[in-house]
Order: sequence, then structure tokens, then C-alpha cells
Amino acid sequence: MNIRRLASIGVVVVAGGWIPCCAFAQTPVPDVDRVMDYIDDLYRSQSSYSRMRMTVVRERGTRELEMESWSRGDDEALIVIRSPAREAGAATLRTEEGLWNYAPRADRLIRIPSGLLSESWMGSHFTNDDLMRETSYLDDYDATLTTEELDGVIYLKATLIPKPDAPVVYTELVFFVTTDDWVPVRSEYYDEGELVRAWAFDDIRTISGKKIPLRMTVLPVDEPEERTVIEYLELELDVPVEGQLFTRQGLRRAARG
Repeated sequence: MNIRRLASIGVVVVAGGWIPCCAFAQTPVPDVDRVMDYIDDLYRSQSSYSRMRMTVVRERGTRELEMESWSRGDDEALIVIRSPAREAGAATLRTEEGLWNYAPRADRLIRIPSGLLSESWMGSHFTNDDLMRETSYLDDYDATLTTEELDGVIYLKATLIPKPDAPVVYTELVFFVTTDDWVPVRSEYYDEGELVRAWAFDDIRTISGKKIPLRMTVLPVDEPEERTVIEYLELELDVPVEGQLFTRQGLRRAARG
């Protein structure tokens, strides 16, 4: 596996002044905005390139996709499917103007409205917003940070509630991160108080001085036998990425491989 640094498409979590903790006096609780800011930057940089494998396990069978991804800044990102052959060239593009899906056979670029951010991406348990991050955890949520024991370990627990009129789907998000390095280990998504799905983060490695999970698994609550796993095969940050890539013409060139 060739991994230099980890890039971001879509992962969530939390955020730094220090405040004493009531429940666990020995575990200081950092300011939540700082932690959220840190986690956002953990999976992205000024630019990025990555190769990933996504395994989708559903009741009707298992499928595997490999894909490439590029990003630049906070607003530009592109994911292109490379295999299997029948889906190669399909792509999702994010720019400052919005989010689009590209169908290579029809050579069509179709805009994804904000109301469809929660829709499945490529038949997986990930959503459009999970992978392309149209929403911001810092801007679109009010967050609080406490500590809580999970499986015998004390973690920082961030609880996020959407701000009024925020373009989000879930009514509450909860994230667990390590107290020392702020490494995400689990996240939970709630709708009107009911747990809908959870993420598990593992294969934690030290990349460029940071401990980073290299595998993410989405676990739908209503289908406990199903899951979607994304594994990073090659990841680099702060690499040259041309702005032209995030245009219609650049997307078509990238899709052709």
C-alpha cells in the first residue's frame, strides 16, 4: 500500500482553550470548535489525490469498486470510478456552484439538488454528502463536547445539532474521538432521536505525524447484515492539482482515464 498522507472526501467529526470536565476531572475537555476544525483538516489539505476501494455488502450480494479522487481547497472535489468496467468513468464533481453526477455513456452531467444529499452514492450505504461534503460541521451545526466511556475507554463525545435552515438530513450527530490525538473511532446518525446508522473507523496509522483511520465502515441500523467499507490504497496531500480538473472538460478527461 502506497500511503503518504490521507486526503478527505467526506468524513465527519469534531473539534479545541481547555475546559475542565465534570464527569471525568482527569480528562480535560477541549473547545469543540478547535476539535471539529482539527478533524476536518485531518482528512483534507490544500489539495489531495487518493485511490480507494469500496466494498458494498447487501442482502442481494457484494460488489467492489475502485476509484480515484482529487480535491483542491474546501470547495472542489472529483471522484471517478475506475472499476468494474461497466461503471468505469462514472464520476461525481463538486465545485463552488454545487454537486453533479456524470454519466459517461450518455455524456451527461446531472446536478444533484440539496434535497438529494442523503441519497445513496453508487448503490452504497454512503450518501452524496458523506463523500463530497457539501455541508460543514462547523458552519451547519451547534456542537457540544463532553467525555464518555465506550467499551471501557474514555473518549471525547461531540454532539452536533443542526442550525436552523441548515441543508442537512439528520437531527443529531454524535462522534467519539480519542482524548489525546482526537482520532475518530465511531460516529452515530440520529433522526428524531432514533439511531439510523453508525460509522466505525479503524486501521489507524501515523501519517505525516497524525494518527489517522485508513478504513471507514458504514453500518445501517435497519440492515445489520449489510455494510459499506472504504479503504484508502494510495493517498497524498498537498500535491499539484490543476484547477481545470474541476470543470466539465477536465472531468471528461479524467473520466476517460
